[in-house]
Amino acid sequence: MVYPSSGLRTVAGLALVGALFFLPAVCMAQGSELEALRAAVKDMQQDLQKALSRIEQLEKEKTADSARLGQVETSIKTVQSAPSILNPAIGLVIDATAEHRDKAGGDFNFRAAELGISASIDPYARAYAFITGKKDEVELEEAAIVTTSLPWNLQARGGRFFADFGRLPKFHVHELPFVNMPLSLERIVGGESKADGTELSYLFPTAFFLRGTIGGYNKIGEENDRLDDGKSRAWSRFTYLSRLHTYLDLTDNHSLELGTSFAYTPSIRISDDRGGSRSLNGVDVTYRYQPLASTLYQGFTLGGELFGNSERVERDSGFRRMFALGGYAYAEAKLTRQWAAGFLYDNAPSLASPGKKTIGYSPFVTWYLSEFNRLRFQYSYLDDKVREEREERGHQFFLQWTTVLGAHAHGFRTR
Repeated sequence: MVYPSSGLRTVAGLALVGALFFLPAVCMAQGSELEALRAAVKDMQQDLQKALSRIEQLEKEKTADSARLGQVETSIKTVQSAPSILNPAIGLVIDATAEHRDKAGGDFNFRAAELGISASIDPYARAYAFITGKKDEVELEEAAIVTTSLPWNLQARGGRFFADFGRLPKFHVHELPFVNMPLSLERIVGGESKADGTELSYLFPTAFFLRGTIGGYNKIGEENDRLDDGKSRAWSRFTYLSRLHTYLDLTDNHSLELGTSFAYTPSIRISDDRGGSRSLNGVDVTYRYQPLASTLYQGFTLGGELFGNSERVERDSGFRRMFALGGYAYAEAKLTRQWAAGFLYDNAPSLASPGKKTIGYSPFVTWYLSEFNRLRFQYSYLDDKVREEREERGHQFFLQWTTVLGAHAHGFRTR
């Protein structure tokens, strides 16, 4: 057996002693590094928490800023509408005629003094009213609220107003291009399309103007006496409307306006205690030639409407459903800034006997003394086969004087 030398034993002993001496130091060094890593991770967690807290704070500040921005925008809109809120537009129209009718004689006819008021309510709605004084009464002709900020191109209207049926039925009498409302419109529609109710209009997103309207009303027509505005009733006895209306620029100087209307009353009580529905249809067409070089003081307008009415009416043989078809057409030429002339043709059937008609022929001349003062002369000849009213036949002469005080407008009438 061979034993290591004493030198080798000495070296091995020294190595063992060195290992025993340095091992605790190495272990201590590794422990210090681990503690350092733990401290670094803890610091990173604290920094991350601070960053998350700061992000949350910034998001809250952003939300608050957006709310403040919305309040500022609302305040700006309110301020923009404030002038009309505090100072509504007010105007007065006075309309009178001197008349002579072969079968009825002469008359100085004070037709109306119409007071108009309109203003924005807030950024979301506006309102208007027209109060009319006539010979023997004062009436609230229109009073309506109109929305201005509905989404999806919608607009709502409610109150008392002229329903969106046809074209001229929505005109006040002093706005017409001639002296009187066409007799066909008076008989079939009931005069101005005055109604208590509500409407909703939608402006289609097309390259040209296209608007649809639906509505529900107590009734349509100022002279419509089939239903009573002052009484509650079943919903089947209300009148419901739909209308589609478009406007097209054919060229820079020529334009065309088209509309179709339908009003339906499901049930109307009549004297034999049997109900019946009523359908009222209308188609309107208006062509305009408006030279750009002459602004609004020269041009030509050709317009007309065709109405159809279907309902049960009383006849000598009893109650029967009758369909009456009638309408009017007119042409007007604006000659200069002050002068215009035109002609009206009117075909007005009897609702009870549609074969009997009153045919009217009416040339007229208008002198605009200014934008607010107008004289109009009209001659009418009515060939009457209906024989219901003496005033609706023979030769007739009218001199109309209309003046406007202040701001008074009913909308965009003469595009």
